[in-house]
Amino acid sequence: MIRIVTLSPFDEGDIAFLSKTLYRSFGVGTENAGERSLPRKAEQPDGRFDALKLLEDASPVRAFADDKLLYLTDVELANPKGPLGEPPAWGHAVQGGDRALVSTFRFKPRGVTEASIEIYRRRLTRESIHFLGHLWDLHHCYDARCAMHPSWSPALPDDPEFELDAFCRDKSERRIRLAKT
Repeated sequence: MIRIVTLSPFDEGDIAFLSKTLYRSFGVGTENAGERSLPRKAEQPDGRFDALKLLEDASPVRAFADDKLLYLTDVELANPKGPLGEPPAWGHAVQGGDRALVSTFRFKPRGVTEASIEIYRRRLTRESIHFLGHLWDLHHCYDARCAMHPSWSPALPDDPEFELDAFCRDKSERRIRLAKT
C-alpha cells in the first residue's frame, strides 16, 4: 500500500490523479492518509528544508510492514552535499526505505487552464513514481522517457513521460512480489 501524506495544501483532483496513476504504475493500492503539519525543525536558516530531516521528523502515519509513505509538499528542499556539491532537490528517498518525499517547489506553476493543470499533474506523478521507485531499490535509468531518469537531467522536458520503462517495471514488480505482506 502506498499512503500519500500532504505536508502542504494540495488540490483533491491532483491527489486523485496521482493515486490512480500510482496504482497503475506499481499495481499496489494507494490511500490518501490526509494532511499533516510541516515539521519546522527541518527548516534551515536559509528558509529551505533539509529533506532528510523533514522525512525523519514528519508526523507518523499508521502503516504496515511493507507500506510505502509518500510525503508531498511545496517547500524548497535541500539535499545532502555529494562529491560534486549539493544536487537540486525535487524530493528525497532512502534507497530501499519506506518513506519518500516530493516537493512541487521546482515545478512550473499549476495554472488554471486544463493544459497547465495536466502538465502539473503529470510532473507530480512522474516525480512521485521516481522517488517511490527508489524505495523499491530502482536506480536511475539512462532512458529519458523512463520515470527513473534523474530529475535534474537537462534531457528531461517540462512535461515528461511518467511511466517506467520495461526494465524498471520488471524490477519493481519483482521487488513488490517479494514483499513480506
